[in-house]
Amino acid sequence: MRPSAPLLRVRELSLTHAGAAHPSPRDVSFDIRPGEVVLLLGPSGSGKSTLTLALNGLIPHALPATMTGTVEAGGLDTADTATATLSTHVAMVFQDPDAQIVTGTVYDEVAFGPENLLLPVEVVRERVAESLRRVGLWDRRDDNPDHLSGGGRQRLAIACALAMGSPLIVLDEPTANLDPQGIDDVYAALAEVVAAGDRAILLVEHNLDAAMAFVTRTIVLEREGRVAFDGPAAETIRAHADELLAMGVWLPGATLAALRLRERGHRFDPLPLTPDELATALAVRDAVPGASGASRESRESGAAANRPGESIIRTRGLTVKRRRTEILHGVDLDLPAGSLTAIVGANGAGKTTLIQALAGVVPPPKGQVSVDGIDPGTASPRDLAARIGFVFQNPEHQFIAATVFDELAHGLRLRHVTDDEIAARVAEMLDRFGLTHKADVHPFLLSGGEKRRLSVGTALITRPRVLALDEPTFGQDRARATELLALLRTLRAEGTTIVLVTHDLSLVAEHTTHTVVLADGRVHAAGPTAELFADPAVFTDASLRLPDVQRVLAAAGLTAESPARTAASGLIPASAPAPRSRSGPGGGVVSGSTGTVFDPYARLTATAPHQFLYALNPLAKVAGFAPAMVLLVFVRDLATPAAFLALAYVLILSGARVTGRLLALLLLGLPLGMLAVTVGFSLWVDAARVDGTPALLSVGDWTLYSGALTIGAATALRLGAIVALALVGGLTTSGSDLVRASVQQLRVPYRIGYTALAAFRFVPRFGHELAVIRAAHRVRGYHGGRGPLSRIARGWGYIVPLLAGAIRHAERVALAMDSRAFGAHPTRTERHLVPFRVRDTVFTVAMLLTSAAIFLVFFPWQLPLS
Repeated sequence: MRPSAPLLRVRELSLTHAGAAHPSPRDVSFDIRPGEVVLLLGPSGSGKSTLTLALNGLIPHALPATMTGTVEAGGLDTADTATATLSTHVAMVFQDPDAQIVTGTVYDEVAFGPENLLLPVEVVRERVAESLRRVGLWDRRDDNPDHLSGGGRQRLAIACALAMGSPLIVLDEPTANLDPQGIDDVYAALAEVVAAGDRAILLVEHNLDAAMAFVTRTIVLEREGRVAFDGPAAETIRAHADELLAMGVWLPGATLAALRLRERGHRFDPLPLTPDELATALAVRDAVPGASGASRESRESGAAANRPGESIIRTRGLTVKRRRTEILHGVDLDLPAGSLTAIVGANGAGKTTLIQALAGVVPPPKGQVSVDGIDPGTASPRDLAARIGFVFQNPEHQFIAATVFDELAHGLRLRHVTDDEIAARVAEMLDRFGLTHKADVHPFLLSGGEKRRLSVGTALITRPRVLALDEPTFGQDRARATELLALLRTLRAEGTTIVLVTHDLSLVAEHTTHTVVLADGRVHAAGPTAELFADPAVFTDASLRLPDVQRVLAAAGLTAESPARTAASGLIPASAPAPRSRSGPGGGVVSGSTGTVFDPYARLTATAPHQFLYALNPLAKVAGFAPAMVLLVFVRDLATPAAFLALAYVLILSGARVTGRLLALLLLGLPLGMLAVTVGFSLWVDAARVDGTPALLSVGDWTLYSGALTIGAATALRLGAIVALALVGGLTTSGSDLVRASVQQLRVPYRIGYTALAAFRFVPRFGHELAVIRAAHRVRGYHGGRGPLSRIARGWGYIVPLLAGAIRHAERVALAMDSRAFGAHPTRTERHLVPFRVRDTVFTVAMLLTSAAIFLVFFPWQLPLS
């Protein structure tokens, strides 16, 4: 049978980023045909992600880079074809699902790409239904994408790629941020995608355990970016496992375990690639699902660390609330000095909250935590930074200086260390982390691995006895992860106590001495890692799933003996109550912002016939209220704004859904705000302007005149009326409907409207980022005084990381939108029509006439005192 034509043809491709000295990748050639699932491997810096961006024209059209060689997708040269056109041949799924979401419902998100292609509405609906059913999200089609799990959002991104109709789907680290269940969900969806044999997948992945049963071929890039190996996946990895390991390439967990066991005398022929193959090679049968084991290194180090010694971290009855929600409930722990302890748990278990409370990032209640002799709840930032170093998940959050040298020197300068000693200690730290040649570079210009090393260096420069890290291997490739773990082992050998939060149980099993398992904000289990990993129920009861490789090793007898979840473990104090277990998946509260934030995509359909405001065209509400809001700025009486305030209240109470929170805002919040404005302006008004009016109150030489109070009340009423009128439209109009109405009725270019909506998604994230940055600066002892100038300086320190994060997020969203044909045509398919009906005209005219009547009736009452 004649082989099918390739979906993708790459010939002698080299890509050089602006400012880079050498291309990466370099001279790459390969084809991809229907039915293939190609795994692209390579060490950090080999150009894997850069290569994927060239396959659908994002390079060179959207990202600046010098490109030599050719890439043909569906017979089209990507250098000469627009990305929007190429999107129908090559679809992209990026690592961060949040940076790919543009709209407000699952259905609309999948429809976004086909609508950009200007396909007929019927075709759009068919593609959306087929794609959502393939990834198992059809029943969630009306949900907000933010309400999906991480795996659900990544499956949604895959559905978006399928709906483009592209025969080749390129996925760049699609499971990097997912838990085991999320990974299973994604690969189940991908297996369904290629089952028909008419599509192909190119996959960049570091978690190979789930991928090995799925991929058919492997392309390996060497460190310089050239193709080192290209062939069937299993054969390539088995034949070159030692070389791949030396290159810093991720290998399957079963293969890594086999290579370690081979050093101890075990023989494997062939080398196992999956847990099942490892079990067969070890003659393991009927391994208990969920059982696990720990490496010899972990068992030995765990036993050593569990010998009697001092507890450097101690908690008693630790209870932490975020707003009104209690996240940690009476946590009792003792962490021994010199240990490397992992805090694990399902999403929402309270892991991040616990480690932040231990480090004082979130100040715990007084007297509930002790770290190296101090209370993080009452200690000053300077004292706190001297005892415990904290490394945030995103290194940029904690950077506060303009050079790498000053970043490291900051903590020492806070302690008034002499300049000579600062120079010596910073030089030592620069040398230790390989940053000597970057001493004068801005921290934000470092590579990802360099930023991570610098963040650890800033935490260690003051020589604290405790180092805490939140998800230290998050998004790291194998080389960087291995580098960091080696550093942690060295630090522990030097006497540093290390506590880290992670979702990677393989990392926990192989590298930590102790483990704390959280469930529903309580300590479910705690003790030496090897002992806990010998009992599968410790983890399964906390809704965690152990790595299959560890299960196989446990069944082969390569584990510690019995579990210890009592005071003998050394982590739970003898006086503490027994750890509480939970049955089945628990909820908990996901750490982070839990407040209600503005959602520009929220569906605002009416739930009762009388809620008429939701059914109106958004432009009708704008046209009806905008003139009055503008004219209110210029009135100077009491009656006019009071009349508009009453009108707004009537409209909201009769035409909108009134929740308890909204009612409190209308009846309590807004009036109290207006009262505060009235008093403030009354005190601010120049007495000379109103000294002809009756005096109401005299204090010494100061007198409050009735005229001043009247001016203050008029100002407050104007502001209150404007806010209330804005609420009428704002509470009953979704951002997506406003954009659609503007595009359809006002002919606003849809690129402007939908770009603005995509930007709005960053609003909640912006607030969370600011909170994290402020906490990071506090932990590093950065205050700078209490005066206005100090506050301005601190604010400027927040701006740089905020802007950097916002720019990067905007770039990712722009790439995701371009890869889904955004801007392919001057217009796009609009499934949701927002017409301007008769009722909209009637409402607009009625509001304009009402406004005119109010102004005409009360205009003669304008105050002379203005």
